[in-house]
Amino acid sequence: MPMSRCRWLAAGALIALALLASPGCGRTQEKADAPASEAAKAAQPEGFLHWMARASGPIGVVILLMSFYLIALVAWMSFEYRRSVAMPEALIAEVGELLAQKKYTEAFQRLNLDTSFLARTLAAGVRKLPSGLPAAQRAMEMANEDETMQREHRTTYLATVGTLGPMIGLVGTVYGMIRSFQVIATSGSSPQAGQLAEGISTALFATLEGIALSVPAIAFYAVFRNRIARMSLEVAMLSESMLEQFAPGVRTPHPLAAMAPVRSAPKPEG
Repeated sequence: MPMSRCRWLAAGALIALALLASPGCGRTQEKADAPASEAAKAAQPEGFLHWMARASGPIGVVILLMSFYLIALVAWMSFEYRRSVAMPEALIAEVGELLAQKKYTEAFQRLNLDTSFLARTLAAGVRKLPSGLPAAQRAMEMANEDETMQREHRTTYLATVGTLGPMIGLVGTVYGMIRSFQVIATSGSSPQAGQLAEGISTALFATLEGIALSVPAIAFYAVFRNRIARMSLEVAMLSESMLEQFAPGVRTPHPLAAMAPVRSAPKPEG
């Protein structure tokens, strides 16, 4: 009888060891360790970019949208405001060849088919050639000024972004400071440092983002204004020389023709 009890006790001990070694017991241990791992994750510091996005709030979204607009505007102007677009080499070569062959009508038609800066400026002068070379030059100058003004007006969008960036950042700065002072006003004598830091971080990030948007906008505004001024000068010089090549093919009225009196036909004697 004592031997059988020992056997039963030994069998029970083996079963208990097997249960302890089973996966279920491991899961129980994992469940016990889960709160500890979550606490360890919570104790890890927050990433800078995540913190920046959370602290910026709606002001950061507005500045982000303006940044996308600025990038698209700079990319478009970088493509459009180039010498090869304003004065296409193919246009200059074709018109020059037609003028060398004294095909003035075909050369003028080729200008009308093009929409470049040079084509519009030169075509305006050629249309006025029948009124004389000074009138044609004046018409060409006015067309050049009009095209230049259109391009300069588009660059004012860059100046607008550069001006609004710090203003929007200042709105975020004031908003963040209001949040910090609200914590002080509602918490009594012992405000939470974390809540104060959230408002201050909102203010600082909004200021940083506004300045980061404004600096490249103002820089690109100056770059494109200088590029447009140089482009306008080159178009004026080139169109002036090409206009002189058009002049021999256009008949201008003699200045004394309009001043000569009109003689009436003699009446028959009756």
